[in-house]
Amino acid sequence: MFDTIAGQETAKEIIGSMVESGRIPHALLFVGPHGVGKGELALEFARMLLCGNGALSGCTACSACVKASRLEHPDLHLLFPSRGESSPTWLEEYDARRKQLAAEQYAPIVYEKIRQILVGLTREVIEKLQESSFEGGRKVCVILQADKVNPSTGNTLLKILEEPPDGVHFILTTERLSSVQPTIASRASVVRFRRLRDEEIAAYLEKRHGMDPETSRSCSAMAEGSLKTAKALAFENKAGIRSRAFELYRTAALGKQSEVIRQAFPFMRSRDVEEAEELIGGFTHFTRSVLDAKYGLKKHTDAFSETAAHLSQATDLRALRDLAVKLEEGLEMLGRNVAVSTVITSLLYGIHDAYRH
Repeated sequence: MFDTIAGQETAKEIIGSMVESGRIPHALLFVGPHGVGKGELALEFARMLLCGNGALSGCTACSACVKASRLEHPDLHLLFPSRGESSPTWLEEYDARRKQLAAEQYAPIVYEKIRQILVGLTREVIEKLQESSFEGGRKVCVILQADKVNPSTGNTLLKILEEPPDGVHFILTTERLSSVQPTIASRASVVRFRRLRDEEIAAYLEKRHGMDPETSRSCSAMAEGSLKTAKALAFENKAGIRSRAFELYRTAALGKQSEVIRQAFPFMRSRDVEEAEELIGGFTHFTRSVLDAKYGLKKHTDAFSETAAHLSQATDLRALRDLAVKLEEGLEMLGRNVAVSTVITSLLYGIHDAYRH
């Protein structure tokens, strides 16, 4: 069961026991870091629930399974963040993203912070969920990035979550439980997902994509437990952004305050939220590398290893902890549409301060 999903044994066991007992909650909320398999397990579980031979049959080839795998099953509904209906290309982009999710597991998709789950689409889905099943079985609604449900959309969802029709199941995903509206989170059973281990990511890349061991290990080491990040590094040339993050981090940590100001200047007019998120991901990776080097928890083989070892002598545990908190706050600030220049400048100063002595 779920053998195409990397790691996450605990989450798989929880879902498996629900299926075996026949006691499946009407709403599940999958919580965990970016790119660790929440959406993949949600879609695979939805396919099992819709299988014409039953969820425990092990079938993957019946008509219902094939349609569900292609995200074309009439009783499978999918919601995820997208541009507003005012955008002239929003529907084409929505369809393209849906096809990408159907075609590739762990598709390295980053949802921009400004995108929301649209209230119009949500109302359409709710109307369909209240109708009879097309194929006489269950109906499933998967909501990816449920933290992107704004208050208006949340109010639309709340009634059906409180009084779901028979045979209707919701599977929601989010990176942070605290970011989901409390009224929605309180009506779902939470299943937690962990960061993947490097060896789990490397094994998946080698088995599913035929990647050579050296490249898979390198991408896994920089991925911070995210298979989607590892794939982006391997196949989308995100290594260039990670290298830029390394240079920014090293200069901010080792340089003078005037150099931090010089580094921040190119971001003054930036509106590229996705790039900012990638840079913060790199800052987080390098901070953990310094922590590992300080306590000898992990032997690093990437280009940052020597710098990490040097920086580990120039800081302490409290400073690293404070920096990790600032980096997390930086992502939250982007989520609140704080200017990229403000966020990156603040973090560069935070990096500088962490190694100031």
